[in-house]
Amino acid sequence: MKTGRKRQGTGYPWNIVAGIAALLVTGGLLMNTHSMALEGQGAGSVTQALSVKQNYKKGDKVTIAEGVPIYSRVIDSRVSPDLMGIDGYSSTQGSLTIDTIRGEWIKLKGNDYSEFWIPGWYASKESRSLTKTTPQTFTLQSGSKLYLFPGSEASWSSGAFLKDQALIVTATKDWYGVSIAPGVWNKESSTYRPALLWVKAKDVTEHTKIADGWFRKESGMPTTTVRHLTDIVLNQKTTSKQVTQWLGEPDWQEHSGNLNDTGYAMSIGDTWRYERADAHFLVTFNKNGRLVRTRWNLPQDNGNVVVSNWSTSRLGEYEFTTKIYGKRLPSTLPWKPIWTNQGDINYTFLQAATDDVLLIKGDDGGFSGGYYEGSFYALDRHSGKKLWEINAGYGRQRAEMDTGRQYVTIYTDYDPDKKEYVDRIRHLQLKTGDVVWEYAPKQKFRLNGITAAKNVVVVNSPVVEGSSNSWLTVLDSANGKTLWTRKLSTGYQLLNKGADDPYVMYWENNQLVAADPKSGRTIWSIKVGKPTVDHPENNPYFDGVYRLDPFLPAQPERWMLLRDQWVLLDLNTGKKLAQFSARTGQQIEVLNDGRLLIRDNKKGDIYGDYADFTTTLYDGKSGKKLWVLNDKIERGLVEDNQLYVIKNGYPAALAYGTGEIRWTSQNTIAALQYPTNQGSYLVFDDQLLLPMGDDLLVMNKQDGTLLGRVHDVVMGNPEHRDRDAKNGTLNRIGNEVYIGSSNGRFSLYEASALKTDISR
Repeated sequence: MKTGRKRQGTGYPWNIVAGIAALLVTGGLLMNTHSMALEGQGAGSVTQALSVKQNYKKGDKVTIAEGVPIYSRVIDSRVSPDLMGIDGYSSTQGSLTIDTIRGEWIKLKGNDYSEFWIPGWYASKESRSLTKTTPQTFTLQSGSKLYLFPGSEASWSSGAFLKDQALIVTATKDWYGVSIAPGVWNKESSTYRPALLWVKAKDVTEHTKIADGWFRKESGMPTTTVRHLTDIVLNQKTTSKQVTQWLGEPDWQEHSGNLNDTGYAMSIGDTWRYERADAHFLVTFNKNGRLVRTRWNLPQDNGNVVVSNWSTSRLGEYEFTTKIYGKRLPSTLPWKPIWTNQGDINYTFLQAATDDVLLIKGDDGGFSGGYYEGSFYALDRHSGKKLWEINAGYGRQRAEMDTGRQYVTIYTDYDPDKKEYVDRIRHLQLKTGDVVWEYAPKQKFRLNGITAAKNVVVVNSPVVEGSSNSWLTVLDSANGKTLWTRKLSTGYQLLNKGADDPYVMYWENNQLVAADPKSGRTIWSIKVGKPTVDHPENNPYFDGVYRLDPFLPAQPERWMLLRDQWVLLDLNTGKKLAQFSARTGQQIEVLNDGRLLIRDNKKGDIYGDYADFTTTLYDGKSGKKLWVLNDKIERGLVEDNQLYVIKNGYPAALAYGTGEIRWTSQNTIAALQYPTNQGSYLVFDDQLLLPMGDDLLVMNKQDGTLLGRVHDVVMGNPEHRDRDAKNGTLNRIGNEVYIGSSNGRFSLYEASALKTDISR
C-alpha cells in the first residue's frame, strides 16, 4: 500500500510562479483590512526619480526577492506593455549568477542551468522597499509615462492598454507598481503573465479600490478583469474564506481530482466552479482549505483561436492552468447518484457484475516508472459498500471470473506488504472475498500469467527462467487441482479471453488447437501458419477489437488473426463463419450489432495524421463493404440507424447505412488532437454521454448539441488503459448507470434522474 511519504520540492533555485502574487500578496491580500499605501501620497506631490546604479559585472552573485518579473529576452520601449510575453515571476531562491549585462538588464543563471532576464533594479536594495496594496483602478494625467522600474531610462507612453487592463498593486516611495494584463494570455503551450511597470505617484489623478464579489452577476465585472485579479491576488496561502469574499459563492462545489502524484497517498480536496457563458473558473482547495489549483476554461473565439492542451505553471504547491475549449463551454448539470464509493486509487473500472456484486479494477494510471498501485475489489451492487480488496502494489494483476460468476481467480506477482515479488493465484468467493483455494507455483521464477476457459484456470509459466517455451497447467476452478499440463514450444500463442470460452485454445507449430478443458483432448484444430501481421492488441494504445459488457457473457464466436487473415470463428465448432485479408497497421473494431469498422492507414502505421486513414463499415457474414470514408472513425455505437463515433478526434454521428455525416461537434466541443479512449459512448432517451477531458459530457443524440457536463464526476486520461476505459468507465443496464472516474470514485445513477434543462 502507499506510504504517503512527504512530497519533495522541485529543487530549482527559481520557479515560475503565479503572477506577482508571491511579492504582492504573500500571506494573502486582506483587501478590507490593509491600509492603502496610496493614501497620504497626493497626486500633486513632488517626486524625485530614484537613482539607479548597476555596479554589476559578469560572475557576480546576487539575490532577488519574490515577485520579480521573469523575461526570456530583453524588452525595449518598442514593445507594448501588454505584449511583453512575461514568462512568470520569481519565487524564494538562493544566490544567482550574473551571466550578461545589457544596459538596465541583467541575465541570471541558476544552479539548474536555467537562465532568464530581469531589470537590474530588482537585484538592488531599493527593490526591497515595496509595499503591497489592494488592487485599484486608476487614471493618469495626460502625457504620463510608464517605467520599467522606478527611475529607469526605459519608458512607455500611456496608451489603450491601460483601459480596463491596468491595476495599481504595489508602491515604493513616490512610485506605484502597475500590473498590466497581457493582450494574449495563451499561445500554443505557453501562458503569459501580467507585466509589472511603474508610474510616478504625482501622475495619478484618481484611484479606486476594486469591490469584492468579482464573479457575482450583479457586479458586472468583465471576465478579463476577473482573470487579471485572480492572477495577481490568489496564491498558495489563499483560503476558501478569502475566495468566497473576493469572488463570491461558487455555482457548484465538487470533489477534486487526486491532488497527489502516483506513488503518494491519495488526497481529494474540494473544487469550486464559477460558471459564465464566456468562462468557467475552477478553484481547488486541499483538505485544510488552502488553495492548490486553479483553472480557466475558456471558449474558442477571436481571442482564443486555437483549442489548447494544458498550460501549467506553479507557485510552490499552487498550480494554475488554462484550457481553451471549443466554441461552447459545458455547463454543469445536476445528477445525484444513488450511491458513491470513494476508493483510494485513481481509476475505477468495472470488470464484471452479478445481481449483487460489482468487481472493480483500481489503477493509479501511471506508466514508464510512474505506476505504483493497482487492485481488485468488490462492491455491494445495492449499497456501494466495499466487500473486500486485494492490492497488487506495482506488480502485475489479472482477474478471471468463473463460468457461474460466483467466484473470481486473481493473479498477482507482487506483495506490497512484504515488498517482494511473489506469484500468487487465489480463487475467491466473489461476495465475501474468502479464499477457496490458492495455487502455489513450484518454480521460483515468475509466471507469464493466467487466463481461463469453461470451469478451468489456465496457468502459463516458462519452462525455465527466461525461456520462450511454456508449460500450460490447467486447474479445476472448483478446487484448484491440476487437471492436465502441456508443454508449448517457442512462438506459441495462448488465445483464451475468459471463462466463457468453451475450450482451452492455443496456436503452436502451425496449428490452432481447441482442447477440452477437463482432459486436454483436442476437440477441433485448424492448420494455419505463423501470423505475418502484428495483432493490433499488441499495442497498448489500441482499445481492443471488442467492447465487453461486464453484465453479459461473451459471444460464442470471435474474430481472430490467423496468419494473414481476419477470421470469424465459431468457438464451439471451429467453423469459419467469415474472413478477409489483414494488413499491416490495420485495426478492426466490432460494433454492438456485429459489423466491423476497419481502419487502414496508407502508410501501414496505426499512428499518423487523420488524412492517412480510411475507415470501412464491413458486414463480415455477407462479405459486403457498406461504405468507405477517408477519415479515422472509431469507438462506434449503433442505435436506431445512427452510428455514434469519434471522427478524426471529435464526437460525431453518421447515417449507419451510408456513412453520411448527421452531425459533428468539431466546431463546438474541444478535443485533444489524438485523444485516448477515456470511455465508450452511453445512450439513453435523447441523451448521449461521453467522457472527454476532465468531464463527462452530455449531448443531444439527435443533433449533437452540447447540453452540459455531469456534476461531480472527474474523468482523466488513462493512457495505456484504453481497453479498461472502453469497457469499464461507463456502463448501463436498464435504468442503472454505473460510472467510474479518475479520483477513486465509482457511482450508481438512475438514468431517468438526469436533468438536462436546469432553467426550469
